[in-house]
Amino acid sequence: MGRTNCPKYKLIMNKFISFFLSLAFAGSTFAQMSGYSTSQSDGTTLGANETLTADGIALGNAVKLRGYVDFVFKYDDEEKVANAQNEEFNTGADVDFLFDLSPITAELHLAAKSNSVGEDIALEQAFGRYSINQDFHITFGRQLTVLGFESDEAPELYAVTNAHVLGDDSDISLLGKTRRNYVDGVRANYNNGMFGLTFGLHDGYWVNDDFDGDNIAIDLAASVMFFPGLEARLGYAHESLDADGASSDGDIDQFNAWLAWNPGALTLATEFDDYGLNFPGLSKIDYWSWMLLANYQFTDWFAGTLRYTHEDVENGASEYDSDRITFALLFSLTENFGLNVEYSTTSVDTPAGATTPGDYNEFLIEGLITY
Repeated sequence: MGRTNCPKYKLIMNKFISFFLSLAFAGSTFAQMSGYSTSQSDGTTLGANETLTADGIALGNAVKLRGYVDFVFKYDDEEKVANAQNEEFNTGADVDFLFDLSPITAELHLAAKSNSVGEDIALEQAFGRYSINQDFHITFGRQLTVLGFESDEAPELYAVTNAHVLGDDSDISLLGKTRRNYVDGVRANYNNGMFGLTFGLHDGYWVNDDFDGDNIAIDLAASVMFFPGLEARLGYAHESLDADGASSDGDIDQFNAWLAWNPGALTLATEFDDYGLNFPGLSKIDYWSWMLLANYQFTDWFAGTLRYTHEDVENGASEYDSDRITFALLFSLTENFGLNVEYSTTSVDTPAGATTPGDYNEFLIEGLITY
């Protein structure tokens, strides 16, 4: 039975839409009553040259430095996960160098992290950009993938954690990291403020291959800012894996769509994601998710976030479903220091004998220094 004809799928979709509309009405009413507002998003950022407008510490006429240091204490009760750490500290740091030699611009992103798994220093992004004119740019090098609503940078998140657990980089991920990957390739980008478009050719999107053999990946994304504050984005990515007829030959496809509304102090967002792996001779894997988010900036130093995520993974005869609710309080104590608190509760339905946890809770406290 197809997903669109599945009664359970339709019921979930209807509940999501009703919940989102209710949040929109309640949030707009509260915004009018409180009298507090923040600046709206004036244009889409997809395909734009953000190097020129980014904030940072000037290291001369052509170089800016920016980054953050992230400290997170986490407590959870994932009792069914082997070797799970119920209490742990995670420390991360990110340093970005932005170069402006117009019409040539470039960025270099370095990241370090330390957690219960170990320590790691990595090159996240290293890319150059040639601006043909104000609206059209060519980027080349190691870049962030364009699919997904959430940012890859901690200061730009609406909570301490990301929304997804089964299809993301988490302790119980079943697919690995399907969003916010860093890949090597070249992209054509267009942005005129209200409309953004990008098309990329890469050596891999989820499995890097350095253009060996016939392995190759493409991604295409378009974004429209209907009016200041209301943005919609669609994206598609495909990776073809060819190992000379071996069982590892196959295809990976992902479709992502999200809608965000920011009428002043209120931010509402909804995201749908569909991801599939098809390898001849192996079980086909289908994954889809739906996310709803509401964030309200009560004052210039305090905001709150409520988020709901549903995920569904089908791997042959096995099926996993998860529902996650997140509540976060975000405090900007100074211009460069924030303190964030999050509580998340997750319910995972698993096949018999699976070690993935059923119901578990997380409590996190984050200290965030930005510069």
